[in-house]
Amino acid sequence: MRIVSLVPAATDVIAALGAGEHLVGVSHECDHVAATGLPRLTSSHVPAAGATGSAEPATVDAEVSATLAAGDALYRTDRALLAELEPDVVVTQSICDVCAVTTSAVIGDLPPGARIVELTGSSLAGLGDDVRRVAGALGQDEMGHDVVADVSAALDAVRAAVAGRPRRRVVTVEWGAPPFLGGHWVPELVEIAGGVDVLGAPGRPSRRATWDEIADGATHVVAVLPSGYGLDDAEAHARELLDAPDSPVRGLRAVDAGELWAFDANRAFSRCTPMAVRAGARALSMALHPDLPDPDPADAVRVLP
Repeated sequence: MRIVSLVPAATDVIAALGAGEHLVGVSHECDHVAATGLPRLTSSHVPAAGATGSAEPATVDAEVSATLAAGDALYRTDRALLAELEPDVVVTQSICDVCAVTTSAVIGDLPPGARIVELTGSSLAGLGDDVRRVAGALGQDEMGHDVVADVSAALDAVRAAVAGRPRRRVVTVEWGAPPFLGGHWVPELVEIAGGVDVLGAPGRPSRRATWDEIADGATHVVAVLPSGYGLDDAEAHARELLDAPDSPVRGLRAVDAGELWAFDANRAFSRCTPMAVRAGARALSMALHPDLPDPDPADAVRVLP
């Protein structure tokens, strides 16, 4: 079995299924240890987006918008290398047009005989479907069921840990310039963690918001989890938002015990994968409930107070 992954979430799922050793090529953004040293089959047309986490969000947004307005693709695939690798299975995604190569963009590049498997999950239920679909394509059906069961048990454990505690009001900020609210599976993780997502709804895509809307949400906690960014960059971005002359999170200052948290979004929120949803629910639950232990400092940091 020769497997190509064209999206980081797919690499994470393949590794969770115990099939990482069968990977022969990955995307330029795949960061799982199973991707180490493997050929990179994709690249970005957007310079700032190619440096995920190191570029200012406003710069990334401007370059992405300009590329799309010009009718250009955001990503390119190395067709010659893909053919040379002769994969049996190629895993892609159709969840987000601006996050990674999509199925529609690559389907014409597949070498003869390659089977395409598409990640489509935009909810926790969809994650289960994705895992089982990939597992079936890899001949790992039993492992797929086990992985889904393990994720369900881990999320149930988080629910049990926060049961009976007051539910705090949360706003999740997935992007800061312009502001986008966390969508898809993120509101589900907030609910599991014992919070109330005051501006998001389970299953709905991330949406653009205004800072006034965020500031006026009578929020207890603002969770900054910029898509594709690690903890250091998320924390830096959260501090920039807080220290702005007309702070977009100023509403927190008027809330009793209002808090601003930054999270490693790349590890815990940007992907709907077994590892990410477990990490996200656990870190959020600890951030939302002061009587629980603090989150792992590798996952989250409190910026305010």
